[in-house]
Amino acid sequence: MSATDPPDAELLEGLRAEPRLVGVVYDRYAHRLVGYLQHGGASEQAAVDACQETFARLIVHRRRVRTADDGSLWPWLAATGRHLVRDWQRRGAVDVRARHRLGLPVPRDESAEVDARLEAARLRGRLRLALASLPEEQRMAVAARVIDERDYSEIAAAAGASEQTVRQRVSRGLRAMQTFLEGGNS
Repeated sequence: MSATDPPDAELLEGLRAEPRLVGVVYDRYAHRLVGYLQHGGASEQAAVDACQETFARLIVHRRRVRTADDGSLWPWLAATGRHLVRDWQRRGAVDVRARHRLGLPVPRDESAEVDARLEAARLRGRLRLALASLPEEQRMAVAARVIDERDYSEIAAAAGASEQTVRQRVSRGLRAMQTFLEGGNS
C-alpha cells in the first residue's frame, strides 16, 4: 500500500455506500488471500474460487463487516476464505462418503467427474426409487444431509430429534439404499 492509498477502515466505510470500491480491496488482498489459502492446503482452483466468494460476501455483508483493531480487513478476509475452503472440503468429504456407501464412482479428475455425472444420470431413476423406499424419517434425513448438504445439527433442530438420532437415520438410510441399488429390492 502506498502513502496515497486509503487505509482499510476508510475503504470499508466507502464500500458501505459504494460497493464498486470492492475492486480496490480486491487489488490489495486477492493475491495474498489465494496464496494464504493454498498454503493452508487448498488447491489453486479452490483457493481462487474461495477468494472470489470471499469478496462477494464482503459486498453482501459490507454493513456488518468490521476491521481488526489495527484497522485492517485482512483478518476478516482470511477467516472468511479459510471457513469457505473448510466448508467445501467437509461437503466434498460427505459427498465422497455417500458415493462410497451407495457404490457410486468417486471422481478423481475432470474426466472421471464427467463419467460419474453420466453414471449418476443413468442411475437417477433407481436412486429416486431407493430414496422413496425409505421410511419417511430416514428419507428426510438422507435428503437433507446428502442432497441439501445440511449440517447434522441443523437437520436435528428441524426434525426435533437429537443429532445422534439424525446420524443414525442417515447411516441406516444410506445402507438401505445401497442394498436396494445392489439388487435387494430392484
